[in-house]
Amino acid sequence: MMYMNQLYWGPGVRRINTWYHHSFTRQLDLFPDKLADLQGAVLKVSTFHFAPCNFFHRAENGTVLLRYGMEIEVVKTVARVLNFTLTFMEPPNGENWGEELENGSWFGLIGQLQRHEADIGLANWFVSWRYLQVVDMTAPYRTEVMIFMALTEPPLPHWQSPAFPFHQWTWLAVLLGLIVSGPCLFLVALASGQCGGERSNLQNLSFAWYYAFGLHFCEAHTTLPRSTSTQIFVLFFWLYTMILTMVYSANLKSFLLVKKRPTVMQTLQDLYESGLEVSAAVELYRYEFAMSSNPYLQRLTEVYRYYDDLEKLFPPLLQGRTVILLPRSYTDYIIKNRFTRRGVSSARIMKEHYQTYNVALGLQRHSPLKSKLSQLMGWIQQSGLVSKFFLDSLRLDASLRKDGGGDDIVSGLEDVAEADGVIPLSIDHMQGLFLITGLGWFCSILSFTLERIILSY
Repeated sequence: MMYMNQLYWGPGVRRINTWYHHSFTRQLDLFPDKLADLQGAVLKVSTFHFAPCNFFHRAENGTVLLRYGMEIEVVKTVARVLNFTLTFMEPPNGENWGEELENGSWFGLIGQLQRHEADIGLANWFVSWRYLQVVDMTAPYRTEVMIFMALTEPPLPHWQSPAFPFHQWTWLAVLLGLIVSGPCLFLVALASGQCGGERSNLQNLSFAWYYAFGLHFCEAHTTLPRSTSTQIFVLFFWLYTMILTMVYSANLKSFLLVKKRPTVMQTLQDLYESGLEVSAAVELYRYEFAMSSNPYLQRLTEVYRYYDDLEKLFPPLLQGRTVILLPRSYTDYIIKNRFTRRGVSSARIMKEHYQTYNVALGLQRHSPLKSKLSQLMGWIQQSGLVSKFFLDSLRLDASLRKDGGGDDIVSGLEDVAEADGVIPLSIDHMQGLFLITGLGWFCSILSFTLERIILSY
């Protein structure tokens, strides 16, 4: 008797041939491709809502009304090619990918594959040596970049606007020029006066300093130098102060209207030196940080924190206590749909990313599906279907949001109306100028008070 394992078609084995009198009684292919046609077998697929790869549209009672997304379309395409039926399941209690327990077993999606409760697992799953110790994975069908999402730093207050047009070193150079120009004018006028013909008041240090100070503020002077040497000095000094004030005035207009952002952390070194916590929804990155050759990544293991639920990542982020490590596609989606209001986002992406991963389907350890599904993953990737499925799922998601998102539409119209026309300058824009005026009044009153005290003695 010859028996064949039925794989996913049915339980146990079935007899396919008989050896009788030195030959088989039936002429059959003894080694057929059992995976080319699974004859409608039911395979269990474990996944969960992880936008924009997988979307679960639910009713108010939590029942899933519609599953769609790039990865769900990928596995549906494979099911049509291999002729099997899909039944979807979710990791229990929102365990998502899951982690290893002390006894060596896993919970979550990985645990379901480990215990053979599911045949296929998918949820933007990265190919990693740690996961391959427990489950098998198909050939990758796309790549994903892991990035750091941080809280958007608030803009600098408007009262600092008068200082923004120049860099701090430029301000220092301007201050130095203001200090030096008075004595230089005094010395030139004094030297010209010894030859005769220069005004006596320009040969006074305090007046020369006041004269230079006024030129910095484009103040016209009725006192004009008489000697050629002093005139040449003042001519080029006028040119310097004119260019300086014109450049400052032009830049000041921009900074009064547009809020200036502070210098932000963009690199791994900046992240480490900030002392912020680094959090993620899987423990995988902690192990990879520890094995990295990058010293800053190694040190980040000290502040790494694992959250068993994606939703738990966001409150610490908004409180400015953590930076989240997430896939780029998910981060772009969540920033646009959750953290952006009236065109302003409360979260941002750091410039330096972590690394790029391959994304594949998860399978049971030593699964017979691996070779066939890996072949199909290559075909799907090369045909461009992954990009098509991704764009189709985003359009469907936008359509479902529009049907129930009247408030978002109204908010969008308000944004457009607010952006039209010329923006008038408010008191908030001009607070720096009022501060300068107040500072001048204070200095004037202080000077007057000191003068009265001195005269009283």
